[in-house]
Parts: sequence; structure tokens; C-alpha cells
Amino acid sequence: MPFKKGQKKTGGRKKGGQNKISKNIKENFDAVFDKLGGIEGFHEWAKKNAHTQAAFYQMYSKMLPSNVDVDFGGEVKAKLEIIYTDKRPKE
Repeated sequence: MPFKKGQKKTGGRKKGGQNKISKNIKENFDAVFDKLGGIEGFHEWAKKNAHTQAAFYQMYSKMLPSNVDVDFGGEVKAKLEIIYTDKRPKE
């Protein structure tokens, strides 16, 4: 039966529901996370060196919402500090 305009949706996955593969992958990831030490193990790994810290923050940034509506009418006071380190070999 073809879809008719104004017809109510029937069947299919409920809004917000995960498909089986995504759910299975998340469950497997959670199990491995727990076996690797959970939050404590992740923390130890992240603070191991600058490379792992950068990897942690890269993963973290991908989990943040990308579209955020903000209504702000106040004043923002901030200090921006940029530290430049020249790692080129000296001649």
C-alpha cells in the first residue's frame, strides 16, 4: 500500500532507538573498557604522555554536542594566553 500524505507512520524502529549492530558494538566496547580497568585504566592511559593526552582530548571533543543554542546577554571576561615554543634546531 503506497504512503498517502497525512497518513500516520506505522512500523519501523521507534524514534531514538538504536539498531542492533550499533547496540552490539556499544555493549562490546563497554565490556572491553571494563576489562582494561574502566575509568581508572582510561585515566592512567590518558596521562601517560602528551600523545595519549592529545588522543584523549580528540576523542572527548568528538563526543561534545556540535550544535548548541546559547542565549547570553552578559559580559564575558577572559584571558587568552598563547605560548609559542620554537622547536626548530638552532643553526
